[in-house]
Amino acid sequence: MRKIVMWNMITLDGFFSDPGGDLGWFVFDDELGKYIDDTQDEADTILFGRKTYQMMADYWPSAEGTIAQFMNSVEKIVVSRTLDRADWNNASLVKDKVPEEMAKLKHRKGKDIRLIGSADLAATLIEHDLIDEYRLAFNPVVLGSGILLFKQSARKLDLKLLQSQTLKSGVAILHYAPERKQ
Repeated sequence: MRKIVMWNMITLDGFFSDPGGDLGWFVFDDELGKYIDDTQDEADTILFGRKTYQMMADYWPSAEGTIAQFMNSVEKIVVSRTLDRADWNNASLVKDKVPEEMAKLKHRKGKDIRLIGSADLAATLIEHDLIDEYRLAFNPVVLGSGILLFKQSARKLDLKLLQSQTLKSGVAILHYAPERKQ
């Protein structure tokens, strides 16, 4: 079965964007670019919520490089109740029954599925125990306010560390898996 892997940049105080949605605080350098290049081929599908999809679809089609090639070529699943269509190359739309559709997606043949950004979609997938791995790049930044990556939930999430890597920039990349009861 395929895994849904959340990949996000996050501040030390838990935000993945500033209050206005700006991501200019990301600490991005060649070392992080290499990490992304080295790991992106583990996936062949990307999940987005509407806001993240629109931001990515505005940026990546005209970008260049290996990350852009990956982003533009892989299958993209957009979860939105308000969009009528998803026009970016290889994109399709899921409008309802999100947990059921994501469970079906995990059972299809293929590589991992990456969830990027999309805190509201992440909250839905967390609530239904559909995320199999959390890959978080903690940036040496404290915003003080913004949009939290992890929404409030009645569900406690116990995680075990799978891997860690600290970059020269101070970014700490941590891979976690949920501790599931057998």
